[in-house]
This record gives sequence, structure tokens and C-alpha cells, in this order.
Amino acid sequence: MIRAASLVLILLWVAVAAQVQADGLRLRFAAGLSGGWSDGSSYAASLGMENRFSQSGSARLMWDKSVGDFRFQVHSHLSYASGDNIGYAAALLVMLPTPSPATLFNLTSTISSSGSHVFTNTIDRLSVTYAAPSFVIKVGRQAITWGSGLAFHPGDIVAPFSPNTVDTAYKPGADMIYAQYLFDNGADIQAIALPRPATTGGPVMYTSSTYALRTNLQLGSLDASAMFALDRGDTVSGVGLSGALGGASWNAEYIHWALSTGAVHPSWLFNISNFGTLGNWNISYFAEYYHNGFGVASSVDFLSFPASLKKRMSAGQVFYGGTDFLALGGQVQVNADLSFAPNAVISLNDGSLVAGLVVNYTLGDNTNLVFSYSHPIGAHGSEFGGRETTSGSGIYVGPSQYAVMQLVHFF
Repeated sequence: MIRAASLVLILLWVAVAAQVQADGLRLRFAAGLSGGWSDGSSYAASLGMENRFSQSGSARLMWDKSVGDFRFQVHSHLSYASGDNIGYAAALLVMLPTPSPATLFNLTSTISSSGSHVFTNTIDRLSVTYAAPSFVIKVGRQAITWGSGLAFHPGDIVAPFSPNTVDTAYKPGADMIYAQYLFDNGADIQAIALPRPATTGGPVMYTSSTYALRTNLQLGSLDASAMFALDRGDTVSGVGLSGALGGASWNAEYIHWALSTGAVHPSWLFNISNFGTLGNWNISYFAEYYHNGFGVASSVDFLSFPASLKKRMSAGQVFYGGTDFLALGGQVQVNADLSFAPNAVISLNDGSLVAGLVVNYTLGDNTNLVFSYSHPIGAHGSEFGGRETTSGSGIYVGPSQYAVMQLVHFF
């Protein structure tokens, strides 16, 4: 009954948005089915979730309005999910420390929730922007993306996407102040402040907040960037360079984490990308090497991860426990409506990998059907074959084989 009522409410919202579209509202509706499969020695199987099936639906109602030099933005995100992944995700979180809230204000309303379903509404964007010819300031709930990673994003310290994320249309919003000054030579400097409490409803704490500066400039024929940040009590500095190599493009980043404990964890990446044709098909492809400065050997079990790695994983800034990775990907545009995007992430430390495929089919001007499939390959005790939960447990936690079908429609 709850599932039916939730879907009815989402559909009613779709109908209302369609009626008021002329007033400047837009709506993104998505519905999906997913399945995940693990072997008998997996952590999922130990929970009785060896085979998991889930359903989801969401409606993002968006309103944007410009008045002179000001722009106002509001996004309300209604989402519903049910199935086995609800309980499995909660069980995985127990293995990591509880992070500080991602945002200053709690703008999520839980309509209904249990171990098998969750139905919420979140104000995911709520901001006002003032833009002058050389200066921009934006206050409120918003999203920001920094860095030049294609699969991994060590330079994007605020809610980066994981390497296996398929739907990257909207990053989660965070309460922040953003400012940008544009110089006459094309360079700029950006600043962000994300105050956060240590616990929901508590006072703002420096050790839970993020404050950062970033500049972009031209060095001869190269694009360059530099960043300095204070993030959750630690210090982050970074530099980036990008340029052309024949007809291809390349990016390099170095991110230096200096923790409050005195430990240092440098990370870096290098990628190269290009595009061309294969017969009558348009194609694009890339390769990216990533070194995770927080990473540990595959022999280290999950619960023995050092506190520095657990902290970054719980904050959603690091997604794998290993050290060195190679990401490969591409896209084949068969025609205007159909594209295929194969991809793989390989652990260079133990040879395990996770391979995937994303198929996008355009059903109409505003409607897409997306299918994605992912398959881990590797022995037990490897990065993608699964790490032991604890040494000698014989229970392994790692990525599962999964498939997702999603329908997306814009009104």
C-alpha cells in the first residue's frame, strides 16, 4: 500500500508540473529497476541478500528566475526507493564512522521509511546569485564541481561522483557561499565556505566544515589551476595542468592532504582523451591513471582500514581502498538515438577489475532509456574480488554484479 501510494504521489506531482510548465517550472522524472548478484562468500550473502532487487522513482521539480543582476533557483527532489538495497546500504554504513552532516541545514523531509523502503522530499537547490561583469556571489544550497578527473575526482572535495556513477545529471546540493572574481586576462579566483555542524542540529564546527580557494589561469599554452582548502580539520592543497597532445587532450592533478595528525597523503591523476570516427560512428575514449594517497594493500581487511581512509570514505571523497588504478572508457554513437559506453576500472596492485557497459537510447525529444551493467572480476582478497570484512572471516565485501534499467523524462 505504501509503495502504491508513493508512486501515485510522484505521478500526481508530474501531472501538476506539466500543467504549470508555462509558468517557468521544469520537471525531471526518473523511474528505475535494479538487480544485484553476489556469491555465497560475500558480505551481502551473510546478510541474506545474495540476490537483491530494488525499484526507484523520483521527480525533481525545478524553478529558475532571473531578475536584473539576480538569479533565483529552487529544486525540490521527491524520491522513492524500495527493495533489498535499502537494508544493504544501511549495513555497509555501519562499517564506516558516522560522518558530520553533509549540509548545514536539514532540508529533507521523510514521508515514510522502513527497512525495505524510503520515501523523502529534499530541497536540493535553494540559492540566490548576484552576477556583475567581473564578480559573482551565490548564497544557499547549490552544487560545485572542481578538478579535471574523468573517472576519479581527487580535486573535487565537495560531494564528488564515484567512478561507477551512471546518472550524473545533478550533484547533491550543499549549503555554501560561493564567490568568483574574473580578471581581464581570463584568469579567475573562486572561494567557497561550507559551514557544517558535527551532529545534526548542533553548532558549526571547524573540524566539520570546508573552506577553499581555487584559481584558474593560463600558463603559455597550458591551462593551470591551484587550490588551497581547509576540509574537516585537515589541509588540502593542489595544482593542475591541462593541454593538447596532437589531437588529444590531457589533464594532470596533484592533491596534497596534510592531516591534523601530522600525516601526509598525496594523491594524483593523469588522463588523456580523444575523439574520432569508426566507420560511420562517432567515438570518444579516454584512459586515466589515479593514485589514491589514502589507499592500502589488498591484504588489509575492510575493518582494519586506517582512520584516515575510513574518514574520507565516510565523507564520500574516496571510494576504493586500494592505491593505484587505471580507468578506461569510451562512447560509440551509433546514430542520433543510440549510444554505447563501455568502461572498466582496474586495480594495478592486484589485477582485479570491474567492467561495465552503459547503453543510452533516446525514445523522444525529452525521454531517454538507460541500461547499465557492471561485473567485478577478481579473486577473493583483491580490490574488486572483495576484501575480507575481518582477517580470517571468510566473508568478503566488494562490488556486486548488477544491472539497472532507468527511464528519464523531462517536462
